[in-house]
Amino acid sequence: GVGLPETLRIVTGVVGNEVWPVSINDVEMEEVGEVVQLADQDLNFAQITPTPHRVGLKVPVSNMAIDNAAFDLMAFVQTKFTIALRKYLAKKVYSQAAFAGNHGPFSNLTPKGTITIGDGNEYASILAAVAEFSDKGFFEGDVTLVLDRVTEAQLKATPKIAGAAGGFVVENGLCAGYPYVVTHYLNTTLSGNALVATTDKSIGIGYFEWLAVQQHGTVRLVVDPVTLADRNVTRVILNSAFSITDLSTHINGGEPTSDVPAKYPTQAFALYTIAEPASSSGI
Repeated sequence: GVGLPETLRIVTGVVGNEVWPVSINDVEMEEVGEVVQLADQDLNFAQITPTPHRVGLKVPVSNMAIDNAAFDLMAFVQTKFTIALRKYLAKKVYSQAAFAGNHGPFSNLTPKGTITIGDGNEYASILAAVAEFSDKGFFEGDVTLVLDRVTEAQLKATPKIAGAAGGFVVENGLCAGYPYVVTHYLNTTLSGNALVATTDKSIGIGYFEWLAVQQHGTVRLVVDPVTLADRNVTRVILNSAFSITDLSTHINGGEPTSDVPAKYPTQAFALYTIAEPASSSGI
């Protein structure tokens, strides 16, 4: 569940804070008389900047364990660091948790609607959700769906059209014809400081070209055999900084909320809650 969408680009080694001038309005053609003066129209831009947050990890390793291990223990520890970084990015990008620091577009996002699995209309419902979502304006790039593994399995066994031999909702690596990624982090939230599964399941929809993930400065991986030498311990320490910035918040006439400070909701990402069909009873 740590794979990221192919359309999501991660920029590394960023020095300073980049500024994205995002166009927030369009201009309209005027139809006027032959010698009538055209009205001035302004093109406005929102200046969006990233907010880097320090990210780090420290593991003390016994020197005796290093010397006596039957495998390359230090290489194993550093591999675990790589996995930890992948998990960090995946949970930040996908989770619905209301993180205080870096967070992705689904963080604390209110679902736009419901998609029922088991009513025979799954295929049409997903197509309609994408269409309704993307119809509000132009997005550069391609839409990607986000599923958990259980939802993927259900849709692999769900016909596109009930009673017809038209294939399945998920087939050939596509969901309703759209690329998708699978992650258990989508249906998670925070309980205290712990990431836990939500009671509801969701389908995520997004144009990940509008999500800027940046690593700032230098990734410093230090193997320190000195500081805790009196305890015969080597410390492996990683320090870096990352930012996750949604560039879509001001487009399509995005309006700020009443929060203080004002927040601009995402325009390029949406959540839909998964529901089961209502049960019916009869004689």
